[in-house]
Amino acid sequence: MAVDELTYDPSDPAIRRNPHPIFSWLRREDPVHWSDPMSGWIVTGYDDILEGLTDSSTFSAERLTNVRKHLPANAQSAAGEVLRYLNSWMVFRDPPDHTRLRRHMASVLNLPSFETLRGTISELTNDLLDKLPDGDVVDMFSTFSILLPGMVIMELMGVERGRLLEVKSWSDDMMLFIGSARGVPDKYERAKRGAVAMATLFKEAIGKRRADPKDDVLSQLIASEVDGRSLNDDELVGCLMMVLNGGHETTANLINNSLLALAHNPDTTSYLRGNLDKMEPAVEEFLRYDSPILSIGRVVKEDIEMGGKQLSAGERVFFMLLSANRDEEVFEDPTRLDVTRSPNPHMAFGKGPHFCLGTPLARIEGQIVLGEILRRYSSIELAEPVDSIPWINSLVTRGPSRLPLRLRK
Repeated sequence: MAVDELTYDPSDPAIRRNPHPIFSWLRREDPVHWSDPMSGWIVTGYDDILEGLTDSSTFSAERLTNVRKHLPANAQSAAGEVLRYLNSWMVFRDPPDHTRLRRHMASVLNLPSFETLRGTISELTNDLLDKLPDGDVVDMFSTFSILLPGMVIMELMGVERGRLLEVKSWSDDMMLFIGSARGVPDKYERAKRGAVAMATLFKEAIGKRRADPKDDVLSQLIASEVDGRSLNDDELVGCLMMVLNGGHETTANLINNSLLALAHNPDTTSYLRGNLDKMEPAVEEFLRYDSPILSIGRVVKEDIEMGGKQLSAGERVFFMLLSANRDEEVFEDPTRLDVTRSPNPHMAFGKGPHFCLGTPLARIEGQIVLGEILRRYSSIELAEPVDSIPWINSLVTRGPSRLPLRLRK
């Protein structure tokens, strides 16, 4: 197939479900590839992606300006309300704003704070698994995977667990603004409604914590100072929105993608069931094998050559983490699931100054959840052909939008 005949089109359900063959071809033949459907560059090689994600002077995270510039006129008003908070997400900022926001967040979201949640994660995992019927087909996405990470994040932020599904629906609506979400009716109005509803909830919580501080992340974030400066209310709301979204769907996809891998690899499932103490390296391999994050977007700040192509200032670039983690130049036999793989320098959570702060929490959740499922169940079976299962329509996160499994004790 000639390069000019190749189209990477994430609106194609088959490509969303399994982009690995096309990524493998691109790594060999056209590692820096222009995609007309995405109006941007697709970068698939490990080394190029590593270079791009660690060079914030050339590749900018501040891509919201570009988004606003290309919005239809009738969406500008709704977009303003959403951008009010997205502008405080450190994932969309370059230094020095990114550095300041990250220092605030890192002061409260770190390994010691995540380690204190181990008991809560185990309790929630067991409570949810206890409700699943033995031997019947269940949709793990809706009955478990999307619930657990959200409950953990709500606990972390001091929000009532009972409001999870309501807040998740607001978050889903808001994220229509920055995902691909092609063909979604009224997506800008829905994104605005989601943003306003979430902001109202979080402002109420902020007000309560200002009046009566607790020993939780929100109270610590309110009290946090960097160079004598605290976060204002819009920044606090933006940070909470980012934590909820980033720590919710990504971890759900880690769980779902790992369960799919186990269903397709019974020998690995059997090995891990007899070696539950090996869950730490196993989770690293699940993260590499089918990463929960598809890509990280950037905007070219100045003309540069990459992969023999000339990239111009203002153009969009999508660094495909999913592809980097299957790069044959870095990983031996990359299409094989090897839960003993070492070393395993995957970049499932990115690299460089924007490396995901929630990585330790996702790892802890993955280890606890998968360990408990393997301990409880003797069989993990996919209940229908994988080709009939739709994948999430997003350029950011990656995973099935439902996961019909039969779990037998």
